This record gives sequence, C-alpha cells and structure tokens, in this order.
Amino acid sequence: MSLALRLDKRVTIQVHAAGQDAAGQPLPSGWVNFLADGDGKVWAGIRDISGREFAAADATQNKVVSTITIRHREGIAAKMRVLHGNLIYNIEAVLGQDGRTLALMCSRGIV
Repeated sequence: MSLALRLDKRVTIQVHAAGQDAAGQPLPSGWVNFLADGDGKVWAGIRDISGREFAAADATQNKVVSTITIRHREGIAAKMRVLHGNLIYNIEAVLGQDGRTLALMCSRGIV
C-alpha cells in the first residue's frame, strides 16, 4: 500500500506557546497551530495501538495509545499535540527520523 493511501486524515499540529510582552510581563499561554501555512493541516494516518480503563478521582476514565504517521516535518517534538476533529492527541515521543515519515506516539485521554 502506498504512503498516500495510508495518510487519509487531515490533522492540525499544535504547540503550547507562552511568552512575554514588551514590558516583560507574562502573556496568557495557550495552544497555537505549529504550521502557519495554508490551513495549518497535514495529512496523517491514525492507528490506535492500545487502550485501558481505570478509576481515578472516583470516576472511570479511559486512555488510548495511538500512532499518528505524517510526512517528515522539522521541529515536531514531544509535548506538542495533534487535533483530529474533536479529539486531542498528546505527543509523547517522535520516532522515525529517516527524513521521510514521522511516527508520533500519542496518548488520548477521555474523561
């Protein structure tokens, strides 16, 4: 199967940004799109690897571990996140620095 056939989802990669204004005061932090070109989206393949259910704070919660494959892009790192629809994937590790594709190892928690 070719790479193009597997990358069938449009996702947005975001980075947590914080900074200071001209007076040195902290600005509100928040998530901003990592890619500013076009609509900020890239083609990706998303595959859930595992899931578990656990009890925390008197509530049942779920955690899903997923791999998101994208074409190679410079600057993508752990602690960024990927948005797909209303789902948020937290990037835990970036693998496959072969210059062709990246495998983003992600966690997705659902409360």
